[in-house]
This record gives sequence, structure tokens and C-alpha cells, in this order.
Amino acid sequence: MFRKITNSVCLLLGLAAAQHAGAFTLWGPLETWQTADLDYGDRYFYTVVQLLSGLGSTENGGPKNFGEGSRLTTPIVTYGFDSTFLDYFGSQGVAAVDSAMKVLNSLPDASSANLANFITEGNEQINYTAQALNMLDLKSTVLWLMIEHMGLYGETHVWDLMQRAHFGTPPCDYEYTVANRNYDPATGFPTPYVNGQLYTYSIWDGCPIGVQVGDAIETTADTTAIRYTAVATPQGLQLGGYYLGISRDDMGGLAALYKKNNYAFQPLDSNTVASAFLSSWEAVNTTNPIAGISNFVGLLGGVEKVTFVKVAYDSLLGTNFPPINYNYTIPYVTNYRLSQLKVTRTVTAPDVIFTAANLINSEALFNDLPLLRTNNYVLSPYVSPGNGVVPGTVTAQMFIVLNNVGPVYFNENPGFMDSQNFFEYPVFNWGTFDGSTNPPILYPDGSDIAELEQEVVSGQAPNVPVYPWAPVLNPSTNNDTGAGAGGGGGAGVGAGAEEP
Repeated sequence: MFRKITNSVCLLLGLAAAQHAGAFTLWGPLETWQTADLDYGDRYFYTVVQLLSGLGSTENGGPKNFGEGSRLTTPIVTYGFDSTFLDYFGSQGVAAVDSAMKVLNSLPDASSANLANFITEGNEQINYTAQALNMLDLKSTVLWLMIEHMGLYGETHVWDLMQRAHFGTPPCDYEYTVANRNYDPATGFPTPYVNGQLYTYSIWDGCPIGVQVGDAIETTADTTAIRYTAVATPQGLQLGGYYLGISRDDMGGLAALYKKNNYAFQPLDSNTVASAFLSSWEAVNTTNPIAGISNFVGLLGGVEKVTFVKVAYDSLLGTNFPPINYNYTIPYVTNYRLSQLKVTRTVTAPDVIFTAANLINSEALFNDLPLLRTNNYVLSPYVSPGNGVVPGTVTAQMFIVLNNVGPVYFNENPGFMDSQNFFEYPVFNWGTFDGSTNPPILYPDGSDIAELEQEVVSGQAPNVPVYPWAPVLNPSTNNDTGAGAGGGGGAGVGAGAEEP
């Protein structure tokens, strides 16, 4: 077989000579070719290395070409908490979520954003106490969730595998097609740079270990650089890490998506009706409903800015939620003329609902997933005659389930079979922390961080009762020199420590 070999090193050196532009990756519903063997959806490679960071790798869609990404079409997104969240995270957890929303609400309008006001390096700081305790920052996690909800992916899609084809007789000989799916917000041109860092790739293929999955794995050309810098990259949030805000290229992506002169043929958000054409462009909150056309589809501009509004939500008492009506206008093109479409959206429950539940049993063994979330789309009714991808609408509704089980111990036979000898502990603990001298806040609400520190230092569970009928195995070797090490960004020490 004749194969043309492309010298990617020369190509990347040529790209390095270009201007270091900011960049972002768009997302939307998975396309038919974005299959598991190309590592889309529930990403195998990143699941394998998940313990190196705090967050997981399951994605709600797939990366898109420039102009194909989905976005919100409402400038107001409500959020609330159900009883399971409040019971576990309490008022301090609510305050952490509010802090994340405050960061997003302080962002400028898309058309007036000055990207020079946003940093490219040092956005993620480390609280070393929290890092030693394997704590995952709640506020920073919510920042990532909402950036993704608005339509952005991060640095794990700078390079994407688009084809993986077997050739020849050897079972693991494959040919690959790789595309640059990361775009400059000003020009729309593909670029290998994110926040000023040049990204190259290496193809990983699981065939030699019996896993039919391949992926183009991004690495920084500067091996000493921080690998991930965008808040849109979940793998970038370290245990013990916290974000100061969003990065330049996060803002660049939001500006490109939501500026009012970015027109796309797409549907309005669910529970929304169109009523009139206006000449003004403003957002107004009112309680007066307006009758109009539902399921409206048209050539819409961006809403400029998404504001997150907290609403009261008492799920203990059922669906006792008074409907809220939001009136606003969206840039709209009709009959080749620019207008403003006046719409009303009725909110009958919080758009984004934060909950907590046991997620251990929803995943494979040794996979202590921090959260699950849902996203839905309203697909455009337009079908391109060339089968091109048409932007859809990300619905404002999002259901977030945070894992409330922990601490978690992983045991293994042989050698790691009790509470003093374990394979790994803990994978992560929810917390809230910053760069101040204040100690980290540990969840569940009311937990004692001193107790967690004792667990990590001693390598054993706290206050383990010794019952008269409990057998003592090999007492002569019950000391603190046993084997066992943790992962997950500095996970705890396993080792047969003595009983206190």
C-alpha cells in the first residue's frame, strides 16, 4: 500500500511562526461519525487518566467546525438547589455556587469585550492544604460547568481524530486523519494556540492492550508549560486548584458565540414565544405574559451576555414554583432586513438545578465520579442539501448531580483488604478554598477538616472501632511500613498503620 507521510513537525514549526492568536473549541450534538472508537462522548483515554485531575471526561456532545457550534438563545438563565444539595453542601455550598455565578455575571457584553483584560497564565492557583487533602473546589467546578453549558470545550479538542482505518495484516496497523478544531475568535481560522500556548499532538491507540479506541492527545510544545489553562477544559482543574476567573480564550470563545452580529439560523429556547419586531435591543424582566408564536426558528444574532439569576426552589414541598416571565429582544434578520425580535420566556422551574446523590454505583470500579450533568438541544429544522452541520440551540435547562458519597476507600486483594491497608484514599473531597489564610471549607456541611487531615496523615480511617470479636492478623507485622500508594493528584497514603 502506498502511503503519503506528512511531516507534522515541519507543519507545526510553520504554525509556530504565525501570530499567537487566542482560540476556543465549539460543541454541539454528536455527529454520526463521532464514535466511541475515535474517543468521542464518554472519552476512554481521559477516563483512564481521570485520577490525574479532579474532574471526569464524559462529554455532552462533540466538537464542531467554526460556525457549527450550539449556544444559548436566552440572556437570562435561572438556577436553584434542591433539598439533597442543601442537606449535603449547606449554605456554604450555596455561597460557592453564587460566587461562580458572580464571576460570570461580571463579564462584559460580547461585542465590547477587551480580551487584553483577561489573563492567559496563572488563572489556576493552588491551595496546598487543599491539594494535600485531595479537595476539589466547588466554585471552580461550577465555573467549568457553566462555560461548557454556554457552548465551549477546552484544550482536549485542539486536535481531533476524524478517521481511524485499519490497513494491512498486523491487527494494530491504523491510518489516521487529524484535524485542528480550535479557532481564532477574530478570524475563525484554525489555530494550535490556546492562551498563547502552542499545542502539538501524539496519537494514542489502545489496540495493543485490546481496546479499539484511538485519540489525538494534545501536549504543549513547551514541555515545562502548564498543560491546560482554559476553564472550559475540565481536566485542567487540579485537586487543590481554584480559578481566579475565566481565561482570555474562554472569553474569546464566548465573545465569538454571543456577539449580536453572529447570526445563525436556529430555534428559540424552549418555553419561549415570539411576539413582535422592534427597533430597540434590550433585556427586561417582567411578570406580564405575552402571547405569541412558539417553536420559533429564524436567523438570530447573539444575546451578547448571559446572566445567571438565583431563584427560590423548594423541592421538598414538590413543584411549588411560581412561574416567572422574562421579556427580552434578540437581533433578527427577516426579509434581508435587520430587526429585533421581542420574545417572552416562561420559567416554571429553575433552569439549572443543583442536586447531590450517590454516583459510586453509576460508574465502573475505581471510578469515583465527582458529578453528572445533562444538556439538551433544540435542533434546527433546516437540513443542508450538502449535509452540512447547522447550529442548534442549547436549552437553558441543565440538571447537575454532585457526588455526595465519601470519603471513599479502594481495597484490593491481596494486600489491601481492610480499613488500615487500602489501595487508594481518597479520590477527592468536595471543598471551597482560595488563596487566603482561611482554612478550606470541607463538605458535607459541618465536616471537620482536622479529622480529614488526620486521615491523610495517618493513612487510616478515623475512630475505627476495635471490637472484641475482630480477629488480629499477623500482629507482628502490623506497623507503618506497609506498601500502598494513592493516585488522583496526590491521593492519600495506604499502609498498615497501627491502631491508635
